[in-house]
Amino acid sequence: MRRYFVVFAILLGVAIGAAVFMQSDDVAAQSSTRGQDGQALARQPFEAQFWNYLQQANYKNWAPAPGQNGDFYEGQSPHGAFLKMYLNRTAIANAKNLPNRSIVIKENYAPDKKTLMAVTVMYRSKGYDPAHNDWYWIKYNPDGTVAKAPPAMGSMPLAGKVNGCIKCHGDADCGDFAFLND
Repeated sequence: MRRYFVVFAILLGVAIGAAVFMQSDDVAAQSSTRGQDGQALARQPFEAQFWNYLQQANYKNWAPAPGQNGDFYEGQSPHGAFLKMYLNRTAIANAKNLPNRSIVIKENYAPDKKTLMAVTVMYRSKGYDPAHNDWYWIKYNPDGTVAKAPPAMGSMPLAGKVNGCIKCHGDADCGDFAFLND
């Protein structure tokens, strides 16, 4: 009987040790990624991960907004002189009532229609900002870094609950913060 107790105690200790080891490994995996040398790397911010996703998803092959053919259309401030708009499958499936997980992308071009000035993104995430229809706003520089407001406006990163985006898009006719279906 004593032998069974010792074996049970050893097995219990091994099980607890394995659980603690695996849990600490899970925590490390959630808080960082590992480089090729096995060293922990800092986890990328959401905006960087999202930019990577957009590149991997090849958003330039997504559908244009309803009524558009994918060509340039005239823009206005604060966007570029000319724009191209892309919608993911979720958004294009119900553009009149953009559901959760909708992504609307505008490429903002200079007057020459060649120089990409910025990539602006609306991403609808349920529960993110209910007062403003749950839109998450991001303005990327052409290289994928998050653009910042001008110094006169505090040089804040233009990602998340961006007041300028919310204020302007709050005027959309349908009250949905999206002008594409007005």
